[in-house]
This record gives sequence, C-alpha cells and structure tokens, in this order.
Amino acid sequence: MSDAAREPAEEPRLWQVKIGLIATAARHEELMDRIVEVLCPDPDHEGPCPVPWGMHSVDGDSLSPRRRKALLTEIAETNGDPA
Repeated sequence: MSDAAREPAEEPRLWQVKIGLIATAARHEELMDRIVEVLCPDPDHEGPCPVPWGMHSVDGDSLSPRRRKALLTEIAETNGDPA
C-alpha cells in the first residue's frame, strides 16, 4: 500500500492570501478579473463554486501609514532592486 493510500484525507481549511500591488485602477481591475478566473474558471457554473472563496480589494490610501509602509516594504523586498 502506498503512503498516500495510508494517509487520511486532509480536510479543507480556511486560508487567507494577501497580494499587495502597485498598479493603475484599470490594471487593478484587470488583475482582479484574472484572479477570479484562476479561482473559478467556469463563472457560469450552477450552484456553489467547487472551491469556496471570497475576495475584496482595499485602496492603499485607506490604510494606516504604518500598514501602508509595511506593505510597500514587502513589495520592495519581493521585487528586489530594480536597478
């Protein structure tokens, strides 16, 4: 019997994925639509989505100065030095 056959099935858990980005409003909307396509490739399906999900977007101007700075630091660290 393989190891996979002996391991109990993992139960789905709640996850939160956060993505910080710097983009124009139009690019932001395009990216949000693409994320929806990844999560639910058939938006016309009947009934609940096979992968339950929810999404929201927050304008960086509404963040506290501390959270905004932290997010900009994360983006800079992820992207490295552009020079």
